[in-house]
Amino acid sequence: MFRIKIILVLFAAVISAVPVEARAESEKVERLLIYGASGRIGAHIVEEAVSRGYAVTGVSRDPARLEQFADRINIEVGDILDRERTADLVASHDAVIVSVGGKPANQDPAQYVAALSADSLVDVLSRFGDSGPRLIFVGNLFTLEYQDGKTLLELGRVPETHENYAMFYGHQIALETFRKSRQVNWTVATPPNGLRLEGRTANVRWGGDVLLRDPDGAPSQISREDFAYAVLEELENGNYIRARFNVAR
Repeated sequence: MFRIKIILVLFAAVISAVPVEARAESEKVERLLIYGASGRIGAHIVEEAVSRGYAVTGVSRDPARLEQFADRINIEVGDILDRERTADLVASHDAVIVSVGGKPANQDPAQYVAALSADSLVDVLSRFGDSGPRLIFVGNLFTLEYQDGKTLLELGRVPETHENYAMFYGHQIALETFRKSRQVNWTVATPPNGLRLEGRTANVRWGGDVLLRDPDGAPSQISREDFAYAVLEELENGNYIRARFNVAR
């Protein structure tokens, strides 16, 4: 018994002697799975990730849409709503970034791709427990607190007749799905008022649930490149795990 205690003490001493930096480096995210890699935001996230040295896998139902990255990333065929295929891909990666969108098929928010994707992802990632891959999901500004602690949806700015009604409310459903999850290390990354600026400056302002504004009170903007930069910064720093942020220039 005495010998066992000595061995345990020595083992603990060896573990504690390992520099914190070395242990952190061993846990560093290296293999990154990206859904929506060919999209207007997703493509910039791929570029940013590749420039930082990540091993990137881009997933698409149509691999031809990812030909521009053919010599720099691994390309896989898949549909985020195919849970078993998604589980297979997730198993060999350290983190997942999802930027999916498109026009709603109908006016039912629950059937919009963001809402369906969130449900699929929570199911899949929950299978891996608390140690499962990190998730960053690109959200929508209409879910941000816009005025008096209320979102544009809560303020009634989006009637059911609005062409993007299903999209905006679908993103709200997705956010609520993540908030209800218990084992998924999720983050929702939300652009501010617009993605109308150009270029990568790596000079951004961070906010949580409240929409960022410029000094004159106008809702802020950002470029797609700087938004992608922010997504990768959050992946590396983990300031908004199980939370939502928005970022602006």
